[in-house]
Amino acid sequence: MSAGGGAPPPLPRALLHPRYWPTWIAVGAVSLAAFVPRIVRDGIAAAIGELRYHANARRRDTVALNLRYCFPGWTEARRRAVARAHFRAYARSAADHAVLWWDLRRRVPERLCEITGLEHVLAIRRTGRSVILLTPHTAAVDFGGIALTPYVTLSTMANTLRNPVLDWLVQRTRSAGYGVRVFDRRGGLRPVVRALRAGTVFYYMPDEDLGARDSVFAPFFGHPKATLTTLGRLAGMADAAVVPMYPYYEPHRRRYRIELLPPLDDFPSGDARRDACTMNEALERCIALAPEQYMWNYRLFRSRPDGSKNRYPSRGGRWH
Repeated sequence: MSAGGGAPPPLPRALLHPRYWPTWIAVGAVSLAAFVPRIVRDGIAAAIGELRYHANARRRDTVALNLRYCFPGWTEARRRAVARAHFRAYARSAADHAVLWWDLRRRVPERLCEITGLEHVLAIRRTGRSVILLTPHTAAVDFGGIALTPYVTLSTMANTLRNPVLDWLVQRTRSAGYGVRVFDRRGGLRPVVRALRAGTVFYYMPDEDLGARDSVFAPFFGHPKATLTTLGRLAGMADAAVVPMYPYYEPHRRRYRIELLPPLDDFPSGDARRDACTMNEALERCIALAPEQYMWNYRLFRSRPDGSKNRYPSRGGRWH
């Protein structure tokens, strides 16, 4: 996904090929959700989430395993309830993305989002320092960034999606629709550092297990996790303050809340493992606000300190 902003990226003619028609049909079906009342959309999404919980054994088992790692003191019933709520949250987010696709007047930040703690970011920017938003992967991750676009110039980093139709649609929404500058992960940190020094606020999600390279093992909910050291290096290179942030949906209010916490103290410290521990502690504080909406479907603890791999279900339903 390339850097964006300005005019919408033109639709490549190749995406009109018949092999992409099923994707376009699915996009059209999801788009209908943008035009139904929110209470109806939430109800339909909850039903779909329940169906996926029962039908998708691989993802259900992955979520269950991660919750056992992170919350061993919870009862099995509580973990199961959070897992089911996780599936409902992601179904609701998928339906709400249709609202983003068709938000031609950029009304989503005002209509659907409420920000708490924005003063932390604005106060840092007034001093001339850069800001990195430390954000866990959540079902509401796109809404978190888009909610801030009326107040700051935002940049982020993302992978190219495997489905080119969805990649084009997401790029069009983020870059052209809301002016977010998106860098391809393969481009490294230099473009990000330049953007930070130029005044953009960087929206960063470094909580995946990407293996031992550029990682140290630090506790995450009490369990050792391969944790990227990139955040400390990036903050040091750009002289940036790090502000933890968690976007989540409040079902009782039918709105997205974007919670910004006070900036991290003494960060970076110069010690990679200490910074990784600080980062994971901040992520834990964020996730505690709405644990069911975190990305428990990822293989968070795939890597082990001894170089082996934890067992997670594969795409075929087998465990490896």
